[in-house]
Amino acid sequence: MPGLRNPPGALDRDTLHQLFGELADELAQARVRACIYIVGGAAITMAYRRDRATEDVDARIDDGHQAVLTAVGIIARRHGLPATWLNEQATAYLPAAPDPRAPVVFDSPHLIITGASAEHPLAMKLEAARRTDQADIATLLRTLGIQDANAAMAIHADLFPHSKQTDRGGREILDTALAPPGRRRAAGA
Repeated sequence: MPGLRNPPGALDRDTLHQLFGELADELAQARVRACIYIVGGAAITMAYRRDRATEDVDARIDDGHQAVLTAVGIIARRHGLPATWLNEQATAYLPAAPDPRAPVVFDSPHLIITGASAEHPLAMKLEAARRTDQADIATLLRTLGIQDANAAMAIHADLFPHSKQTDRGGREILDTALAPPGRRRAAGA
C-alpha cells in the first residue's frame, strides 16, 4: 500500500479517502462490516469543502466498534499517524437529535461512512463559538443557502435546545461569516 502523500496533520480529502479505503480493507480481513458517522473538519472536507484539510477524524462508531479501533491502530502505525487520527472525542458534543440527512461520503462492502448534514456541524460550530471556525461556518451557510443570522441561530436552537451558549458569540461569528468576502476581515477584527 503506498504511503500517505501528506504530512501528518494534513488530512485532505484524497488522504482521508485513502485512509478510509485502508480501514475498509482491514475490516474486510476481519470480516466485519462497520458504520461510522463523522463530524467536524473531516465531514466538512469530505462533503462540503474539498480544498480543506483536517488534523483528525471526529467520529461516532455505530457498528463494528472494536474492529474499527483495532484497524485504526494498525493504520496509524503503518503511516506514522497519531493513534487518534480517527477518534470519538467529539461524541460528547453531538446534538441529541438524529441526522437523517447525513450524506454517505464513503461506501464499500465492509465500511459505510456518513458525514454530518450541513445543519449539524453548523449548529456545533455555533455552539462552540470559535472564531477559528468562521471559514467553515461560511461554507456551511452557503451550502444551506442561509443569508441571515436568524435562520442559522434557529438551526442552532433546534439542535441544541438546552444550550447555555449565549446568542452573542454565535451572532458575532455569523455576522463575520455572512459579510461580503472583502469585508469579512474588518467584521471579524
